[in-house]
Amino acid sequence: MRVEFHGLTFDLPAGWVDIAGDLPEGSPPTLAKETDGCGAIQFSIAKYRGGEKPNVDFNALRTFMLQFCQNNSIDAGNITKNEFENIISVGVLSDTDDQLLSAWYLSNGNDVVFMTYLGMANDTDCLKELDVARAIVSSISF
Repeated sequence: MRVEFHGLTFDLPAGWVDIAGDLPEGSPPTLAKETDGCGAIQFSIAKYRGGEKPNVDFNALRTFMLQFCQNNSIDAGNITKNEFENIISVGVLSDTDDQLLSAWYLSNGNDVVFMTYLGMANDTDCLKELDVARAIVSSISF
């Protein structure tokens, strides 16, 4: 189902819901499976409002991701890049004994979204949820 969520539009499978209301005040927009979930998807959204156009490109997104990797002890050699329609993205995957983390920076040149999926490591259901997160990334429009 195509949904609008905090200024973004994307495909969201049935059974996924907004759980931000169940989290501490100030938590970012968050989605999780309504039942039997093992992880969550969170979004941080920066929308262009005015002034000089930022013209965000792959290099800027890669710089953001390198900083994220450094801050979270993630191998920056695993950074990938992708482009679909008018959206560019960089992503990284970290799979440790404790957790499965994937993160993406996306931009249409003006706006930037930072999206993460965090779940339990070595869990088949979490790998399926990660596939959902990847599908959301590839379907996002601003």
